[in-house]
Order: sequence, then C-alpha cells, then structure tokens
Amino acid sequence: MKTIFAAAVLAVLAAACNGNSMTSPSGTMPMTGTWAGSSSDSSLSMGTGSMMGQAGLGAMTWQLTQTGSTVTGSMSFAGMHGGKPGSFSGTMTGDDMVLMMTLPTGSMMSGGCSAQATGTARINRVTMTMTGTYGGSNSCTGSFMNGQMTMTRR
Repeated sequence: MKTIFAAAVLAVLAAACNGNSMTSPSGTMPMTGTWAGSSSDSSLSMGTGSMMGQAGLGAMTWQLTQTGSTVTGSMSFAGMHGGKPGSFSGTMTGDDMVLMMTLPTGSMMSGGCSAQATGTARINRVTMTMTGTYGGSNSCTGSFMNGQMTMTRR
C-alpha cells in the first residue's frame, strides 16, 4: 500500500512540473532568451559607456539561443551605430560558460572599427544573473582587458 501511495505522489509531482525546470536536460542553465546588463573594461578611460575599445556604447543586450551546451545569438548596445548587431557564441559546462563576442566593422560608433572579445561567465540560477570577465582587441584602438560584465535574464 505504501509503495502504491509513494508512486502516486511521484506521478503527481512529475505532472506538476509539466516539463518546466530551471535546468536543461544536460543540467546546464537554460540560456535561451534576452539578457541585459552592463560591462566595463580598460577602455573606460575613453569615457562613459566605453567597452571593447569603443567609447559611448552604453547598456548591452544579448538575444541568445541554446542548443545542448552551445549558446549562440546576437548582441547590441544602446549606443550602437548603423543597426548592425554583434554576434555571441559560447559553450556551457554546468553553470559556467566560455564565450566569444564579435562586433563587425560598421557596428561601432567609429564605423570602420571592429572588435572581438573572449571571456568566461558564471550563471546564478537563483537570481537569473551572470557575471563574467573578458578581454580582447579593437581594430582601431588595440587591446582592452580587465573586462567585467553583469547580465540579467529578462
């Protein structure tokens, strides 16, 4: 009798979840969705909103899709020029991600510049935030480092 009751309770709990959980089948944080936040790096000396070797970019938004451990998507900044989004790619291992961000020529305030950064991020499942570090190079201004970012899933 106790076995049947326990099985019934487990069935009800499984149905209540309805397939929705805070983790994907692989146990990683589901990254699909819109993430918004801010970052700063050594290019901050160029002025407010400076990052990735470019002044005045402002707040950052990522539109991400996750398939297995692979995360891809687009990224934009409040002060982006020309409406060209950058690209984002990453690989999840548990709550950690190795990432690459690319801003193509024509997407930045200085129209002839491009930038690429690599870094790592840690996802907090409770607050739906990620914090990370990055560094890279801008085709016009050179290297940038000590990048710090904080993003929140919307």
